[in-house]
Amino acid sequence: MVAGTRGLQAPSEGFAGEKEEFVKKLLFLVVLSLVVALVLAPPVGAQQGEGVTVRMEDNYFDQANITVEPGTTVTWVQAGDNPHTSTSYDGLWDSGLIQGGAEGSVSYTFEEPGTYSYFCGPHEDQGMVGTVTVTGGTEASGQQQLAATGGPSLVLPAALLLLGSGLLGWAALRRIS
Repeated sequence: MVAGTRGLQAPSEGFAGEKEEFVKKLLFLVVLSLVVALVLAPPVGAQQGEGVTVRMEDNYFDQANITVEPGTTVTWVQAGDNPHTSTSYDGLWDSGLIQGGAEGSVSYTFEEPGTYSYFCGPHEDQGMVGTVTVTGGTEASGQQQLAATGGPSLVLPAALLLLGSGLLGWAALRRIS
């Protein structure tokens, strides 16, 4: 062996074992990360936390249909040039008319599960309406929940796809080593 050529030698059996051990550890970390993500991920469309802000833009609500948990406060804020209201069809809240360009808002804390519809007084006939769906109840069917959240959660299928790909890659590496 010529001095200085040691780095040019083919990988030894020890290197292949180290590579396999590294891949196993990496796969374990990926799977662990996916499990943690699945456990902590909220449903698609669900808003978590203390509050949600809906901006009343020119003739539309920026988040017209939202899903929240019980105890969440939703605040509607005037953000457009036209006058607006945020008014519950059930009379639970009413901002009154807030002039365009003026600062104004109304807040309501949703405690009970259900679907709450609201509208803008001057622009209801132009489609400026929305709903707040509060989770935790049994009154909504599966189809209604899917519609309220914007569709089924893609977290689980994506996680399963990633997990399957990782397992296939790991099996392929085991086969060639």
